Amino acid sequence: MSYPVSGDEVIKSKLWFYRLTQFVLFRLYRIFFDLKVYGVGNVPEDSRAVIFAPNHASHLDPPIVGVVLRAPTHYFAKEYLFKVFGLGTMLRWLGVLPIKSESDDFQSIRQILRALKRGKRLVIFPEGTRSPDGQLHEAEGGTGFLALKSKAYVVPVYIQGTFEAFPRTAKWFRCKPVRVYFGKPFIPAEDAGLMAAEAPYLATGQKIMAEIKRIKESANFLSKAK
Repeated sequence: MSYPVSGDEVIKSKLWFYRLTQFVLFRLYRIFFDLKVYGVGNVPEDSRAVIFAPNHASHLDPPIVGVVLRAPTHYFAKEYLFKVFGLGTMLRWLGVLPIKSESDDFQSIRQILRALKRGKRLVIFPEGTRSPDGQLHEAEGGTGFLALKSKAYVVPVYIQGTFEAFPRTAKWFRCKPVRVYFGKPFIPAEDAGLMAAEAPYLATGQKIMAEIKRIKESANFLSKAK
């Protein structure tokens, strides 16, 4: 998993630019990928922080959660992208935080926790990187650690179809249907079973992936039943 760069980083965005980008991307996803969304009613509406935890199979995945939700949702991007002329400004206007990959960057971990404790909504991929084959893979420990420490809601999200539309080996996307399923939220820090586990951070990551797998199986069943 990657973490934001150190420093007193505060998530700031220009709401008008966020809304404009959201408007444009949503329509592009609808046009090119026939985007459909299920389970939005599962997303908590109170002030507690939320970690959206989707599977990750494609470069198409990161914007999807933010595109379909009204409340601003924040992401991380590699630090070097912020040094590209114009792109860095755009990313900051969207409320994106720069990240670097060192897992022992404790200052950066504190930055994420600070954002969550302010009630921010973050998208974090439990698998850490794109799936090479479109299948679900084991979670890294980072998402579980952040969920337990922040006491945030975790909303498991299953994204279907992005691997077929734009796998990691492809140079261009194909027009394939994409579906997004939001699962039921849970609070790992209030789960006695997870807290009692020998390795609670890993157990939390495993539970998140198990929930994503369950959503996937339900989605596949419904698709075949049509």
